[in-house]
Amino acid sequence: MNRILASLLLFTAFLHADELDPKDNTIVLGKRVGLIKPGMTATDIERAYGKENLKQQKLPGAEGEEIDGAKLFAGTDRELEIVWDPDNDKKQVVFDIRVLGKDWKFENGLKSGMTVEEVEKINGKPYKIAGFEWDYGGYANFDGGKLAGKVSLRFSPSTENVPEYLSGDKQLSSADNKLRAAKPLVDEGISVFMR
Repeated sequence: MNRILASLLLFTAFLHADELDPKDNTIVLGKRVGLIKPGMTATDIERAYGKENLKQQKLPGAEGEEIDGAKLFAGTDRELEIVWDPDNDKKQVVFDIRVLGKDWKFENGLKSGMTVEEVEKINGKPYKIAGFEWDYGGYANFDGGKLAGKVSLRFSPSTENVPEYLSGDKQLSSADNKLRAAKPLVDEGISVFMR
């Protein structure tokens, strides 16, 4: 009986070994960024990746504000910015993660440098993009689809002159031909929602 139990425990440990690999750079939206899962605290992340790799600091927020967070693996190809939940004063609980290092890979293929059309295929349907050349310009609004409520990403046009039609505080469809003609590409620093 003890041998059977020991064999089952060993087999179970083998099946879940990939979940414990600190070198895993896979992002599964809604589930994890590497070993970081929704609800984890700073202490949990330090246990997973080592206290020396997590540096508490203020991070840039919207419109010049600073927000509480930390950098994991700062200055490396695995760099992440972790934003703490602003509504939890007692614990530092992961809220959002900005993916900065190039070693991280989204399970669904999402990455910086993608076109509007490529992101539309991953989302499974058209979405909105804010007009360019203002504070929130180029941000995607996934109101429905596979990316809804899971990521925040920003596009920048790859053409020199952006037509007035594509500029300002407005929402443009990802299916808009004029938008696609400006060849917007996903910027670095995709944010993953961990709430």
